[in-house]
Amino acid sequence: MIFTSRFTILALLTLLAGANAECAVCQEVLYVDGVLTYKLVRIYEDSENGFKKCIYVDKKNDVMTCEYADDGMLQDGGSGCPKVSKEENYAGCDVE
Repeated sequence: MIFTSRFTILALLTLLAGANAECAVCQEVLYVDGVLTYKLVRIYEDSENGFKKCIYVDKKNDVMTCEYADDGMLQDGGSGCPKVSKEENYAGCDVE
């Protein structure tokens, strides 16, 4: 009985830690110099490094990719990518 209770608590803590670990989000649209420039077309997680990749296109169908770590910090991407892209008002994600 004690084993089951300890296992349940450990499983719950692991689940909660994992739920709060990913703060990075892909914004639906990106503005450059105050003008709507890019629209989000695809989101996926890179299987090699676990980063979130946000794929955007502009009106000319030019593609820009923004790659974010779990903490929402930009790791790689075009000049129009926000340096930080975090979930607002989500437990464990401190928006700066």
